[in-house]
Amino acid sequence: MKALLTGANSLVNKAILDKLTKLGYQVTAHYHTDNDITTDLKKKYTDVTFIQADFADKSSFSDFMNQVLNAGKFDVVVNGAVYYAEADDWKPQLDWEQWQKNFAINTTSAGMLMSHAGEVVNDGGVIVNISSTYGQPYMGDTQFTMYGASKAALNLLTENYAKRWHSKGIRVVGVAPGWVRSAWNKDMSEQDINNMVSEKHLVTKLIEPDEIAELTEQVISNKGLNATTLIIDGGLSSPIV
Repeated sequence: MKALLTGANSLVNKAILDKLTKLGYQVTAHYHTDNDITTDLKKKYTDVTFIQADFADKSSFSDFMNQVLNAGKFDVVVNGAVYYAEADDWKPQLDWEQWQKNFAINTTSAGMLMSHAGEVVNDGGVIVNISSTYGQPYMGDTQFTMYGASKAALNLLTENYAKRWHSKGIRVVGVAPGWVRSAWNKDMSEQDINNMVSEKHLVTKLIEPDEIAELTEQVISNKGLNATTLIIDGGLSSPIV
């Protein structure tokens, strides 16, 4: 069994990589840049094939696609590459290049892989798109304008490509996390995190990367899931008012 994962050097995708290897998949993992997580991954997963590529750069992405196409077909593809430009304020929304980069990484790269699914994915395989609760139409937020739009587009692509490839038995399913324990909150105290989620998450906790990995495993194994995006946001989209 073979699996392809993009964006491996994030805490969430690190958990997904760990899950895939434990399930027995021979994994090819893409990453954007060398960082501490990437270094640790390469030391821990010596049987994983790692491919570096900048998905915001057409040439770099093309080189990545050529390597993927030459690697033979995969049983599982997880589109996990992600970019979020609006962490500090909304001003990146004024920058054309930020719009281009946001959609290239969050949407176009996944769309290109799905468009090539006939060459990349084995019949009966599955594509998992890591989306976001902010891609839902009722979750508009001025701090997530570009990000939410790119994930909303990804959700539509999930449905479209599920229809495109159903004749080959290839399923396409999205997983949409809410607030996750990740790099953006790693420096926050537990008290600050508790204060933040108590007003937003019905489960009063951050979503853990392992919980997203567990849901991804269920998507892979449950053949009744197709052409939908599953939300795992702890009730963020249903706040107490």
